[in-house]
Amino acid sequence: MENSMNIIWSKLLEKCQASFDANAYNTFLSPLVCKDINGDLFVVEAPTRFIKEVVASDMFSNKINEELKNITGKDYRIEVVEIGTYVKKTPTDEPKGESIKISSNINPDFTFDNFVVGNCNIECCAASKSVANDIGNLYNPLFIYGRAGIGKTHLLHAIGNFINKKDQSINVYYTTANDFIDEFMRQNQNKNVDAMKQKFKSIDVLLLDDVQFLAGKDKTGEVFFQIFNNLFNEKKQIVLTSDRNPNDLRGLETRLVSRFASGLTVGMNAPEYETAKEILKKKIDSKHYNVGNIQPEVLEFVAQNYATDVRQLEGALTRLFFYVSTINKCDFITLDIAKEALRNVTPPKKNKNEITAKDVKDAVCEYYSITPSQLIGPSRVATLTTPRYIAIYLCRSMVNMKYEDIGREFGNRDHSTIISACLRVEKQINEEEAYRLVIDKLKQLLTN
Repeated sequence: MENSMNIIWSKLLEKCQASFDANAYNTFLSPLVCKDINGDLFVVEAPTRFIKEVVASDMFSNKINEELKNITGKDYRIEVVEIGTYVKKTPTDEPKGESIKISSNINPDFTFDNFVVGNCNIECCAASKSVANDIGNLYNPLFIYGRAGIGKTHLLHAIGNFINKKDQSINVYYTTANDFIDEFMRQNQNKNVDAMKQKFKSIDVLLLDDVQFLAGKDKTGEVFFQIFNNLFNEKKQIVLTSDRNPNDLRGLETRLVSRFASGLTVGMNAPEYETAKEILKKKIDSKHYNVGNIQPEVLEFVAQNYATDVRQLEGALTRLFFYVSTINKCDFITLDIAKEALRNVTPPKKNKNEITAKDVKDAVCEYYSITPSQLIGPSRVATLTTPRYIAIYLCRSMVNMKYEDIGREFGNRDHSTIISACLRVEKQINEEEAYRLVIDKLKQLLTN
């Protein structure tokens, strides 16, 4: 099997070398390593995530799949995996006994070292490091919430990588709620749910992503509650993520929500402008590209347009590097080149319906029944400072304004005052339920 696989791979590379230009072939296809044929999947390994994403794109994969069919006469599809993540399954891989060392599903690329810390996530990162250093004792469960694409999954994998590096005998397991549901349905159909419970009993650290998807799944929720209790009672570490605070989860049993909220709950916001720029620099460095070969305005352009979502940031960067390496071959990336590369993925220009600083100030003034001059004025009475701090925070988190620009909007206050206001509000959100509900209400008013 292995011999024929390598023959197919060798022929495929020959075809691809003739189909793609030399730069694209040498950059993206030559470094690939053939790993396995798994059903109708032809599995190859890429040395970096960047190369994986480019080869998996339609521009490459469609042509590769076509050549695979020409060579083999079968409908093979290319599957590109990152180096070190593919585990070839064999008949001897079946679990035996209670103390199985199961695959952790941890992505080695996501670590604390390459997680960019900013005001938006500083508490979440600190809490994650704490549980990684002292599993099961400090904050259990740790519940991290925030909308999709801002780094929650990165932190889960970072916890796993840190623990695995420290002690490989510790059984760490990452999964998503959807994968947990799928596993339960398979095992339930096979009347083998006890085997699933036994598997989770062997876990020392459970990292569960997107727990909100358990909502409405009563049978699955019942099994998860049992697993959760078993792990918790054994002082095993549990870390959960969700798109909302545990008290806002609907469709889950009250006892399960109560368990979620019994540990430490920390919220994460979208990266602010400065953090987005630092994330970009870190991503550029991970792709072994010299940031000095990029015009500074390019980073500003990408950060301003995609700062609300780390995945969009990375996607924009991947598209940009693909463009300059295969289409517009250049050594220095200018703003004009970046705009051309991202012309089809750049968010639409602002229009009158989008949220502005004025929208935020108007909404806060209306909610607290104060005037705009009172909102931005010098008075420091609590009835005015509270709405002022909230308005500053919303300008930062929803409008994504620079601190200096927010300061100008609020009576020419200095940079440090604006930062202090944002930190104060974030602290209040995490400590006071009533305060958080006010923020959520204002966000709803602004987005609707």
